[in-house]
Amino acid sequence: MIGKNVSHHKILEKIGEGGMGVVYKAQDTKLDRIVALKFLPQYLSSDPSEKERFFHEAKAASALNHPNITTIYTIDEFDGQVYIAMEYVEGKTLKKLIETEAIPLKKILDISIQMCDGLAAAREKGVIHRDIKSDNIMVTSKGQVKIMDFGLAKLKGATKLTKAGTTLGTAAYMSPEQASGEEVDHRSDIFSFGVVMYELLTGQLPFKGEHQSAVIYSILNEEPQPVARFNNKVSPEIDRIVFKALAKDKEERYQHIEDLQADLRKERKSLEYVRTGQVTSQVLQAKPKKKLLRILVPASIITIAILLFLILQPFKVEVGTEQKAIAEQNSLAIMYFENIVDREDKERLGEIVTNLLITDLSESQYMNVVSSQRLFDILKLMGKEEVKAIDRDMATQVAQKARARWMLLGSILQLEPEVVLTSQLVEVKSGNVISSQRITGEPKEKIFSIIDKLTVEIRKDLTLPSEAKQEKDPQVADVTTHSPEAYRFYLEGLDYQHKLYTREATESFEKAIKHDSTFAMAYFWLAQMKGELAEKKEMAAKAVKYAGKTSQREQLYIKAMEAALIDGKNEQVVEYLKKLVERYPHEKQAWLGLGINYRNQLNQPQNALQCFRKVIAIDSNDKSAYNLLSYTYDELGNFDSSLWAINKYIELAPEEANPYDSRADLYAYNGRLEQAIESYKKAVEIKPDFYPSVEKLGHMYLFRRDYIQAENYYQKLVSSQEKNTRSFGRSYLALIPIYQGKFNQAMQILDQGQAADRIEKLEGWTEIHKRVLKSTIHVQKNDFNSAIKEAEICMKIGAKLDPNDPVQFKDFYIYLLATSGDVKKAEEVAKSLKEEIEKKDKKKVYSYWFIASLIERVKNNKKAAVDYSEKAVRQLPKADFTVNYFLGQAYLETGRLDEAVVGLEKLLNRYDEERAYNPIWAAKAYYFLAQAYEKSGWKQKAIEKYQEFLDIWKEADPGIPEVADAKQRLAKLKAGA
Repeated sequence: MIGKNVSHHKILEKIGEGGMGVVYKAQDTKLDRIVALKFLPQYLSSDPSEKERFFHEAKAASALNHPNITTIYTIDEFDGQVYIAMEYVEGKTLKKLIETEAIPLKKILDISIQMCDGLAAAREKGVIHRDIKSDNIMVTSKGQVKIMDFGLAKLKGATKLTKAGTTLGTAAYMSPEQASGEEVDHRSDIFSFGVVMYELLTGQLPFKGEHQSAVIYSILNEEPQPVARFNNKVSPEIDRIVFKALAKDKEERYQHIEDLQADLRKERKSLEYVRTGQVTSQVLQAKPKKKLLRILVPASIITIAILLFLILQPFKVEVGTEQKAIAEQNSLAIMYFENIVDREDKERLGEIVTNLLITDLSESQYMNVVSSQRLFDILKLMGKEEVKAIDRDMATQVAQKARARWMLLGSILQLEPEVVLTSQLVEVKSGNVISSQRITGEPKEKIFSIIDKLTVEIRKDLTLPSEAKQEKDPQVADVTTHSPEAYRFYLEGLDYQHKLYTREATESFEKAIKHDSTFAMAYFWLAQMKGELAEKKEMAAKAVKYAGKTSQREQLYIKAMEAALIDGKNEQVVEYLKKLVERYPHEKQAWLGLGINYRNQLNQPQNALQCFRKVIAIDSNDKSAYNLLSYTYDELGNFDSSLWAINKYIELAPEEANPYDSRADLYAYNGRLEQAIESYKKAVEIKPDFYPSVEKLGHMYLFRRDYIQAENYYQKLVSSQEKNTRSFGRSYLALIPIYQGKFNQAMQILDQGQAADRIEKLEGWTEIHKRVLKSTIHVQKNDFNSAIKEAEICMKIGAKLDPNDPVQFKDFYIYLLATSGDVKKAEEVAKSLKEEIEKKDKKKVYSYWFIASLIERVKNNKKAAVDYSEKAVRQLPKADFTVNYFLGQAYLETGRLDEAVVGLEKLLNRYDEERAYNPIWAAKAYYFLAQAYEKSGWKQKAIEKYQEFLDIWKEADPGIPEVADAKQRLAKLKAGA
């Protein structure tokens, strides 16, 4: 073709070839310009349908006229070949640019914003590109972006692009709906754009595979590595933008490219602020929290335990009220009051003054007072979190980051004979001092009334609307406490809670209540700290009783807690949290809470990831978010990303115990027993009484069959200062002989434990735990009457502890009835359980399907048993040892050997607390896996597992049928080997 004339175009050189055509550089002899000619390949030109499609798509592309899209000049035919004459672009493709240059972040954003411009123009014309990739984006020497090859585009409503399952375009850039062969819209291009942005920022693709099907699997099922793992210059907000574009559910993606572009422009503008000496502005989001049953949750969360009970539905926050708009305009940042008298502020007076002022001024509906948490987060981002006295320049930077209109700087000049406070109200933008205040208290006057006086003066000097003057201005002591000592211990408790030091936090909050028995927020936090549900409810009731003595913000949290803990009305909880977020949209705790509920309650880990990323966008040093991210990544099967997130947590808090405990959990869940032990030890080394790690070290040594070490760690729990911890330690000591099949010895230990509990007047969960262990031993001994009696007592205790829980050991009771042969009664109780679940808590329906599967097994309806078990597993919020243990047996009994092997191997590769709490089944899992291997013809593996099982139960009580059967099978296998 080189040198040929095509109409009035002279071919100069071949410049490219793709799936839909060959491209040449040519001279337009009529208009004397260089163009690009794209020819439909000969083998496609001979196909009338392909030729028709080419014309259709080229006409769609020719409708586009935009600086960031290559212009189509003409569509014609030459010697039986169809071609397009289009604008010739001198420059490099993004692919080449990525391979050859280190592209600065500013340039990446410039390129991305221009791409958005081009895609927005295409969307206006109803055109979808369908093949956005770095090879199809050109960048000229002047930095202009050109999106090329709209040859795969189509008009909305046109026939599908592919036939017979054919996929066009490069697989790695496909959207999930495109990869699945579904109809696509402009949101598919947004996903592909996200892939290109990820590639620009990291130098690699987010979805990989050795072949196309592997890549498509990755797109449909896997989560990309965080951008920050490869590029530490990327802000959390950019990371959030990219991952929102890459959302697998198109409804969770940006709905319009213009919205994505707006977020990019904000980030690009923030880089300009940095260049000109101004402070980058974080994109503020709303906020969140966390707690799992045994996984210690991240700190700095305003309602940890509450949100275990929340069922948050996705919602749009409407914050367009007049008061809200005015409040956003009138934003005030109150800086830490420097204690001139005591620079170290040993009595926390500077902290008390600052927090009380924030609380007092926050009561106005016409002003947005930046929370102390937000200011602390900004200082952390600046590496100044330990700084209390900050100078004017630093204060200005913090206020700018908080997007505050005004800031208040203050000092404590004098304490005796009276307190003297001074402050300056400054306009952030201009730096002008609007006014100064000096308040001198009366001798012996409490700090609360002095704060009220200062609040009045500050409100006078702010240019607030006239409506603000009509608002009630409550005394700050009336919405906190009248006791400075109580408030001091309250702040101390929050500090401990931030580190997840539950015992110390509890002690501080209890001290606060001793000084003020009506301190609502101290009760609120105690409701989070207490372990027993009855204690939680007691503290929650006290918080509700005195809720009138709290701020508006805190009242919403207390109402949410009341709805969750006391009333069990999750719909009301959602409503209160909506109000909270609408009124205070910059609370990152709300995003944490939403993420926790997506993860724990709604079983939507992908949505949870988005929420946790939003928290990091607000505060890139938020330990809680990284901790939650790590567990969520692990649940999605992305172990590498989970380690990245948890190591980030460790980097942020190297002297705290919890991040090492969390990392150990991740190792344990993924079969890395020795690494888990080392990380748990690190946590205990930092804090010897960090009992979650002490407990799990006992479990790990139990799994390792180092029973002496396991006993040593369990004994540490027995020696604890906490009664409940001592009781659980006594229960765990019984795990050692149970795991070894020494049931008689275990019963003696459990009897002794119950006697000790009675002396300490302990009931509730500690008693249930011992009775459940006894019941499982009775089952192993075929003493079902005793087993059922223990289960009945557990049900009664459980119903008292939490009457809102429809299950409360009924599933265990039904299992015992069915296994004992009383199938009729088991079915009756199961039917009643299903009705209770539908009435009280539908998300626990998996418990019904689980026990239904066990009943069907007893009835010898093995296929139904498998179906019900699989249904239970699909609806489980997280991995469940018990359900998967019985599913593995069901697979084995129905001859689904591959699935039995995979399931039981996975079960034994996960070292967690639930496996430890079920020691008989934990040991017998080796026995059933050996059978699965044997029936699959894997003799050597079967031999190894039988030997392993027999090693665990080598000193077991006599007469155990599984031991005798395993010995017989092993001997037979060895004889035939």
